[in-house]
Amino acid sequence: MGIVIVDRAGWNARPPRDLDDVEHVALSARTEFIVHHTETPTTRSPRSIQDGHMDERGWNDIGYNFLVRDDGTVYEGRGWLVRGAHATDHNVTGLGCAYIGMNAPTEAAKASIRFLYDEACAKAGHTLSQRGHSQVGDTDCPGTTLLAWVESGMRVAHDQV
Repeated sequence: MGIVIVDRAGWNARPPRDLDDVEHVALSARTEFIVHHTETPTTRSPRSIQDGHMDERGWNDIGYNFLVRDDGTVYEGRGWLVRGAHATDHNVTGLGCAYIGMNAPTEAAKASIRFLYDEACAKAGHTLSQRGHSQVGDTDCPGTTLLAWVESGMRVAHDQV
């Protein structure tokens, strides 16, 4: 299965509010891959999630490095090399990947999350720890289903990746 990552232009992302606040992080400095869910309907667009992060929370940009839809589509958030805003005290060490939805990912969504994890490890040159957001912060995110999947090693069927 070939994964296509929709870049920021492809989902009409706004530029970061303050370009001086965009901190780049070498992939070799990443040590963990943190899985989230957006706690929104699966139909919510990356742009509306970005708008919420910027306009309601006052963040510089969308918080996640990547987002994944039920059909397996991957969206670039902050991307591979920019500090996220997804897990307090883990935004430099961790790449944040959010499932667009709430605790009920499809096999296609899990396969895309796993693809991103494998890519992150390859790009970093070492194995990243697999974490659910609740393992690094006081939250119910990413929900019981996603957390159990992460804790079991993020396994997917070979024909899914």
